[in-house]
Amino acid sequence: MLSIQGVMRLKSGGMSRRRFLEVGSLGGLSMASLSVAELSLGRHAAAGEPNPTELSFGRAKRCLLLFLMGGPPQIDTFDPKPAAPAEIRGELAAIPTSVPGVAFGELFPKLAWQANRLCVVRSVTHNDRVHTSAGYTMLTGRAHPSANADGVGPRPNPTDFPHWGSLLALAQPRGEGVPVFAALPELIKDANVNEIPGQGAGFLGRQFDPFRISGDAKTGQFRPPDIVLPSDVTPARLAERKLLADRLDAAYRRADTPDAGNALDIYRAQALDLLSHPGVRRAFDLDREQPAQRDAYGPHLFGLGCLLARRLLQAGVRLVTVYWHYEGPDDSPVWDTHENNFPHLRNRLAPPTDRAVSALLDDLAAHGLLEETLVIVMGEFGRSPKINSKGGREHWPQVQSVLLAGAGIRAGSVYGSSDKVGGLPAELPVSPADLTATFLHLLGVPTAIDIRDPTGRPFLASEGRVVSGLLA
Repeated sequence: MLSIQGVMRLKSGGMSRRRFLEVGSLGGLSMASLSVAELSLGRHAAAGEPNPTELSFGRAKRCLLLFLMGGPPQIDTFDPKPAAPAEIRGELAAIPTSVPGVAFGELFPKLAWQANRLCVVRSVTHNDRVHTSAGYTMLTGRAHPSANADGVGPRPNPTDFPHWGSLLALAQPRGEGVPVFAALPELIKDANVNEIPGQGAGFLGRQFDPFRISGDAKTGQFRPPDIVLPSDVTPARLAERKLLADRLDAAYRRADTPDAGNALDIYRAQALDLLSHPGVRRAFDLDREQPAQRDAYGPHLFGLGCLLARRLLQAGVRLVTVYWHYEGPDDSPVWDTHENNFPHLRNRLAPPTDRAVSALLDDLAAHGLLEETLVIVMGEFGRSPKINSKGGREHWPQVQSVLLAGAGIRAGSVYGSSDKVGGLPAELPVSPADLTATFLHLLGVPTAIDIRDPTGRPFLASEGRVVSGLLA
């Protein structure tokens, strides 16, 4: 039998009385401790006016998170420093965008043309330089309790804080066979060995994990493993097949642990629900797309994943995460360019990203979805301003650039800035917790949701603040 491991309690608008007392107990509330957004909210409330931040609550009916695993270099992508010394600015030129005064790196001409749809956040910052725990930080909005600077990354644990997609699944469950939260094309890992924590539901329980979709880079095909319907099996016959699945499940339980059997129960239930929903099933058939439309995304697995994600959103999935897959070579299997940063960017990383994300924005707009879809492009950290002796850039959590677009986002804007060498935030720093709070806000999930882990400990959905400067 499945048990619900997470419990949530919705507070009424604003900060709960208990939360107010908790914050006050940390040393007293002073005017200096309140954010500009909180003071603004108070002024609007006193005047009887709607607060601008409140107007954006729930604007995003769906969300697409594109996670560039490995750490994209901010200087070579969306925060170029053409006036910096050569050992900082590197060999790539800055190019103008469709927003006057805003430049991107030269390898992103399509996104430069789309800049009028984007908000570029150039001041995202944290202090974790290890792939695994930094990934957890960006995917959950929380610093990992076991993070350390020695490079020994933590592993996933049932006590982990959940990915904010799982919080959405908890707060806004959906029936009718459509998963709330899906992820593709693989579980991301450091060195393709150490799984990044924070990709799942953590202490909420596996029923709130994303529905995982596997992708094959060689064939460009996606499928939930081993559950795609044969051509002679209709949804009506699924019920008959369930009896066989139950028997297989019983054998699996006898051969393995009860926990594994429980996980199989959850996975099978998700799979059967998905297969019984014709719209979600059809989403996997990318051949239904017009050839020109499919070609716009490119043949790279990341691009095809973006296309599948758009189709899943159309079918009713609320949030899809597309991870950059582990593709090699050894000196830079993902966006981890410790060596040969510029050849990897030119030949392998930037072109498929520029092509896919640009096509995605056009496609969402053409289908009338962009105004209700939050699009996020980010990694776990940035990369060092100074180029090392191997022509690469090192891990650099102190600052990174994040792209936002769509529902509730202030299009054609830049929020925050880095210093003259792209090493530290110069103004308006944004933490992963702030980003998480903003994403949840746009998706209609109050950050004041009170979540309890299996031991009864209470947690807020986010400890950050909604960044009103990002909102339209």
